[in-house]
Amino acid sequence: MKHLFFRLQPRERVMAVAAAGVAAFLWSTAAWERARGEWDAAEGLDTVAGVQQGWIGREKEIRAAAAEAMQGLEAGRGYDEARLVAEAVQAAKDAGLNASTDAPKSQKAGKFAIHSLQMNCRRADLGSVVRFYENVSPRAPYLALGNFSLQADRGDAGTVSVNMQITALELLEPPAPQSPPPAAPGGTATAPEAK
Repeated sequence: MKHLFFRLQPRERVMAVAAAGVAAFLWSTAAWERARGEWDAAEGLDTVAGVQQGWIGREKEIRAAAAEAMQGLEAGRGYDEARLVAEAVQAAKDAGLNASTDAPKSQKAGKFAIHSLQMNCRRADLGSVVRFYENVSPRAPYLALGNFSLQADRGDAGTVSVNMQITALELLEPPAPQSPPPAAPGGTATAPEAK
């Protein structure tokens, strides 16, 4: 390589050194950006881990708050997916809204199931939207509105398009307690046979 370099004319040597310098600069810049990206990702993971540790540290407090919140809930008053759709559509009809819905989505965790439904109403007057809210509000805390957005309709004065998410809470029935194994004649309990 050295032999090839010294065979070049002085002008070509300068150009070769300049080209090698530009290539080295571009490589070092790209390497620096990759290193910064990895560093930022590591710091982001540390931040997320800190937040998670904070939530884990508050586990007892969160469980106590959840238990307190569950005391006021009744197992039969929640809404499953079918009942959520039926109630939402009926409340919209009662309010005078022409609603379209997407399929409900569900998440289950422990004793709860959360069902959500996306609802869109086009060319709705504000009075109907308020009536819809008044129809849904007595069903709280089992039914709630969220991600609510209003947009004025173009060309049709006094009407709006409404997009909202309706969320329903279903309190799942706890499993029935198992009865103790039957007592054997002698006063000792026998364990059920494994199958």
